Amino acid sequence: MYVKHWCFPTLIFYILLSIIIALLFKKSIKYKKNSDSKFNKKYICYFLIYLIFIIFSCLRVIQPGIGGADTYNYIKYFNTMQYVNFNLKDIVLFNGFEYIFYNLMFFIRIIGGNFYIFMFIIYSTIILSYIYVVDKSFNEERKWFWLILFFLPLLKSINIIRVCVAAAISFVAIEQLKNDKIFKFLILTTVAILNQYIAFILLAFLIFIKVFPEKILLNKKNLIFLNCISIIGTFIFLPLAKYFLSISGFSGYLNKIEISLLGYIPIFFFYILMILDKKFITYLKNIKHVIYYKVMAFLSLVLPIFILLNGASRILLFFEIPRYIMYADIYDFYKNKIPKKYHIISDILVLFLIIFWLIFRIYRMWLGYEIMPYHNILFS
Repeated sequence: MYVKHWCFPTLIFYILLSIIIALLFKKSIKYKKNSDSKFNKKYICYFLIYLIFIIFSCLRVIQPGIGGADTYNYIKYFNTMQYVNFNLKDIVLFNGFEYIFYNLMFFIRIIGGNFYIFMFIIYSTIILSYIYVVDKSFNEERKWFWLILFFLPLLKSINIIRVCVAAAISFVAIEQLKNDKIFKFLILTTVAILNQYIAFILLAFLIFIKVFPEKILLNKKNLIFLNCISIIGTFIFLPLAKYFLSISGFSGYLNKIEISLLGYIPIFFFYILMILDKKFITYLKNIKHVIYYKVMAFLSLVLPIFILLNGASRILLFFEIPRYIMYADIYDFYKNKIPKKYHIISDILVLFLIIFWLIFRIYRMWLGYEIMPYHNILFS
């Protein structure tokens, strides 16, 4: 029986794992750009990333106190879950069990499978979604160290797997909007919602980018004006938002409201940098990353209300990888304003800051998520 406690070997393991995965992604970017054969060696890197993550996530020890608090609860659901009927009213009110996620448990159990098979399917979906997004959006090796942050939502999935699988599908859905593939976006969003109701936020995002055309969103003055309206509106409509929350399946959040702005500092910081220089828009258009700008703009408007309702952390998870891609773009853009002789120093400094942030986030989540100590059934 393992006992939950802060574990430095586990911390080092998580840091090394995040760096190894990021370096493999870096290698895949190099192969992707320089492939001159029918078989692109990037797939070797993708396979290694997939294998590492599957072994790390699916074969960990899960017991009371370690391995993820929610994950341990899902084992109980897996052993007792019955077929969930599709009910549109429950979906709209965020009530009941999500149709795809819990029925997947049910079908795996009735055909004789166990919880490890369920985790294998869920975590395969998560890591393959990450690989897809990196393959489509990362084309410069010099941005590789920002991929270290991609490990954070992977680490969160040890605990909140239901949210994380829906978020991973959401990352792929957002990728479809880069080429205005609305139908594919809606299909993937529906799948995400049927795994976790919070994915409805993607529909709000779609409405947002359709209501506000680029000529409005790409204008700094317009965005700041919308930010002011958002903050004022938050306090006006907060009682109404609390009422709707109270009659939904998320009513429990009302009793757990704890506001901590420390974790939102990077978001505010990068948002300011994003709208500071007009030339940054041209940079994003050249690399076809405007959709991530829109993600940041959307979050700047909806975060005030969700912070007050204690739902910001879950909402942010559905846009986490797009945010990190935008962080990498912002840094790459502003680094070009620094003399080239200082680029290496700048990269090293940012690399250390990223690792520090990774450690800080692990520290903030280790107790509630029950992610320490880490043990794997292959080595325990």
